[in-house]
Amino acid sequence: MKKIVLLLSVSIIGVMAHSAIAQESQEAGVVKPIPVVEGNNDSQIPEDKAQNKVFEAAKDFTAGMDPMSERHFTVLFSNYNLIEVVKTVQDDIGLAVAACGKENAEMQEPMNARFADWKAAIAPIINDAEANVGNMIVAQSYAEPREIKKFFKFVDKTREEREDGVEKVPVTSKEACNFLLKSMDKTQPNMVSLLKQTLVSLPLVMQEQDDAAAREAEADAQENAQQDKAAE
Repeated sequence: MKKIVLLLSVSIIGVMAHSAIAQESQEAGVVKPIPVVEGNNDSQIPEDKAQNKVFEAAKDFTAGMDPMSERHFTVLFSNYNLIEVVKTVQDDIGLAVAACGKENAEMQEPMNARFADWKAAIAPIINDAEANVGNMIVAQSYAEPREIKKFFKFVDKTREEREDGVEKVPVTSKEACNFLLKSMDKTQPNMVSLLKQTLVSLPLVMQEQDDAAAREAEADAQENAQQDKAAE
């Protein structure tokens, strides 16, 4: 098992906030903090086949779908993915908070209290986002809900297999723990913002599609009118 030193910081959020939803889908929802691998100067975890497996599976799942159905699934998959990414970030912060408290007894109470507030702020938005994904699964006709859920289970299993190959070792120096404590002031609103995107993404997509269809219909009507006029 490869061991990494886990540096939890706003760099996590930087990676997430600047990644397109499509890229998040391709990467199977696995957003890694920037690690340092023991005995290796390379600052990145070596690539594995997990993201390709999910990307290919998603292509197979959408094969034969019409553009509107494929667009709906892409948004659905991206929303599900983003929720799981937020949960992973929460777990990683929790791991680091526990380790910091163990190694720095005087920081245990303030770190636990701040993380409890962090989780309390995130929890209701996660619930809303998950409910929205559930509604999106129901409100479609291109696939059986059980097939979509089966695909998501495959994604989860692939993510878990990838995570099992990496042992996360939090940095527990006082400086690193103080930085983690302060960084929660930024990660909390960023996580909330990312989750709220899942609540508005589908309506925006559907509105864009309706607008495009309306423009196309108007263009067809104008073309038909011109043809009728020319035929007179």
